[in-house]
Amino acid sequence: MEIMIKVEGKATILRREEMAGSEEHNPELFTERRVAIQDEQIGLITDTQITTGDFLMAHCDFQLTQPIQLIKEVETDIIQLDFALQGDSQVHMGGRPTQHSFSSGQHNISYMPKSKSTYAYPASEQDYSVIIIPREVYFHLLPPGCELHRQFAARVRQHKAGFITPKNLPITPAMAWLLQDMRTTQRTGCLKRLFLESRIIELLMLQLEQIQGNQLINQPLKKANSVKITEARELLDARYTDPPTIVELAKLIGLNEFNLKRNFKEQVGTTILGYITKKRMEEAKRWLLEGDKSISEISYWVGYKNPAHFTVAFKQFYGLLPSAMRTIPGLSQQI
Repeated sequence: MEIMIKVEGKATILRREEMAGSEEHNPELFTERRVAIQDEQIGLITDTQITTGDFLMAHCDFQLTQPIQLIKEVETDIIQLDFALQGDSQVHMGGRPTQHSFSSGQHNISYMPKSKSTYAYPASEQDYSVIIIPREVYFHLLPPGCELHRQFAARVRQHKAGFITPKNLPITPAMAWLLQDMRTTQRTGCLKRLFLESRIIELLMLQLEQIQGNQLINQPLKKANSVKITEARELLDARYTDPPTIVELAKLIGLNEFNLKRNFKEQVGTTILGYITKKRMEEAKRWLLEGDKSISEISYWVGYKNPAHFTVAFKQFYGLLPSAMRTIPGLSQQI
């Protein structure tokens, strides 16, 4: 299996590695090399590469004076552990229509089928580590049915490029320590290979453990927030003519203002103000059709102190004046 990376527009190849999959497992395979590209236009690129029987590690240090793009080509399916220690980047992975961004202190796990991907870096200092695992080796470590990655494994089986979680997660102190330990170890030969492979498995375990913990935390939080948003809707239904402020509503249901506004929009499909306005307009329409109250009275009953403000809001919502509801035959059936 070959992996090749080069700087777009440059002839120099930054990385070209042959890796053995599980069917070609060779415990004796262990190579190390350091590639440095000094270019007066783009700056300095340093890439330290270590290949073992099952894994490829790359520790990358860029000091860029202008933005660059790296082109990455893989000949077969791989799983990649990404650790952005410093710097921002964008990945346009082969087979995906959208880009994925990394910022300092973030990590993720990705799957790449045979494809070509593009990595964009701004003019800045970049420090990141990448660990590449052949698909067969990854599934030897973690069977496809394992609960830790069931959805991700399904994506891999369907040959769909992507990340194990849509949002990157923060690199923990334990992960950072392991990465530093791997970079600075003084071991050599077989001992170094065993040491690095054990550290890689530990890093993968920490990533999956964090992802699983994040999912377990979010599930009850989402359920609890859903209940609170239902309470908010019930309060607004009861008090739409004189609704509480967002600050008051947040206190009444026990959510902070940010989560109240965000979760309300996600669950209900509109903002809190939009929900109140919709409730008022629906009630106003009902009273207009009943015909026993004046427009000024209806304005007051749905919470508007100024009838002119009610008229403006009604026209913005329905596209016509309140009086038209009573004067145009059959109009109520059209809106």
